[in-house]
Amino acid sequence: MVTPSSAPPATRPGDAPARPTTPTPPPQTPDARIAAAAALVAPPPPPPAPRTPAARQPAAVRPGVPKPPPAPKKVAADEPPPAPGDLICGSCGAGNTPNRKFCRRCGASLVDAKVQARRSWWSRLWRPEPKHGPAAGYRPRARRRFPTRPVVSIFMIGALVALVLSFRPEINQARITVLDRIQGNVTVNPTGEIASSEAPGHEADKIRDGATNLAWSPAAPGDGVGQFVDFTFAEPFRLTRLLVTPGASDVEKDYLAGSSPKTLSLVVTTSAGTQQSVDVPLQDKVGLQNTSFGIDDVVAIRMAIAATYRATPDTFVSIAEVEFRGRT
Repeated sequence: MVTPSSAPPATRPGDAPARPTTPTPPPQTPDARIAAAAALVAPPPPPPAPRTPAARQPAAVRPGVPKPPPAPKKVAADEPPPAPGDLICGSCGAGNTPNRKFCRRCGASLVDAKVQARRSWWSRLWRPEPKHGPAAGYRPRARRRFPTRPVVSIFMIGALVALVLSFRPEINQARITVLDRIQGNVTVNPTGEIASSEAPGHEADKIRDGATNLAWSPAAPGDGVGQFVDFTFAEPFRLTRLLVTPGASDVEKDYLAGSSPKTLSLVVTTSAGTQQSVDVPLQDKVGLQNTSFGIDDVVAIRMAIAATYRATPDTFVSIAEVEFRGRT
């Protein structure tokens, strides 16, 4: 049974159909209006997190080609460094004793592991390898370490000093020889020449005139043994070389016409008043002849004839030229 209020209104022929009515929304409370406004101004939701890429697959390896072992990784800070002779793990870099087959830290195979090289003895002497501390709970005894490095250093320095002192004369002589070769080739001219005797035209000054065709000869013919010429010098010098041109000339015909000294005897006087005798052997040939010395503080030289070549009672022994060289 339909009540009059709920029955739809009757329509007449020719009338337009009635429009359906929209229900009126219920009134909103103030809190609902505030929530709706907040929803309009709220920030957009965050974008979704990026997907994690899948792990890369290992590269393909050609069959029959061995894969190179990976480079050793750095050992952890609390891991002791490998000792000499240890097997270094290629995966974690830990040191293992040579009798192990697998790494004690990561369990990797040690078939291709490298062996830790041993340092040289001199490197270990100056920089000893660090020693690992005692195990937990161990109480070490106090002991004094032997000072290896200072003792070895003192020993080496002492051995070097002893070696230098033992060869000190040889070292000093080598130094003097080097100085003589570098600075000892300077001509030192005497201030005067005095002969024991002089033949006419063959005075003592002819022995230092720079001409090889003029010579000094003793007054009497013969071997002239014992005849001498004295040379004096203005300042002391070190005598290093004596240059002598024996005979009457450096021309062979004139040289063979007379006689020449075979041995000269030098008596060297030093500034301290001491004297040193030196024999100078000469060859029987034409030209300049050189003899080396090493006499310090020379102030005077007596050059005497000790032996003669081709001496006859009618010939005169001659010396064409003499030159002294040294360093002051």
